[in-house]
Amino acid sequence: MLRKHLILPALLTVGLGLTTFSCGSDSDTVEVPTEGLVTTVKEVSTGDFKIESEVPVSNIADSRVIVEDLGGNRDTFTLDEAKMVSQVADPDSRAGRPFRSAGMGYFGFLMLSRMGRTPSAGAYINNGAHQSATSNAGSSMRNSARSTTRSKSGFGGGKSTRSFGG
Repeated sequence: MLRKHLILPALLTVGLGLTTFSCGSDSDTVEVPTEGLVTTVKEVSTGDFKIESEVPVSNIADSRVIVEDLGGNRDTFTLDEAKMVSQVADPDSRAGRPFRSAGMGYFGFLMLSRMGRTPSAGAYINNGAHQSATSNAGSSMRNSARSTTRSKSGFGGGKSTRSFGG
């Protein structure tokens, strides 16, 4: 006769064993850009920022985000400053919106240190700006990207040899 009170502990034990001793890879390969960008983000209406242009530069360290508000005032941020502001500012706040917008374009690949899919045309001021960024900055970044292996982190991301029991 099957003992119902033993089913749950048995299932939990099997599940724990599978996650603890997973056969999954503890790393994955990502494409990392080797060139930088100068991205100009312009306020098109109060609090709404769009990418005006993205121009490749030879060094990632030369990357900048130029933010222009409705009044024509401009501020320039390095990649490190843009990363810092985007991490500490609420993305929907006045301070965070330009960087959220910049992150929707190719500059987002630099902030995340990996390549991804083509940015949406809606992130740009107009279709011409999107096409120009895709054919210039996007093409340059894809052609100069290098593959690198990174360790995964988090639950179930690696192998364990720890044993349980007595």
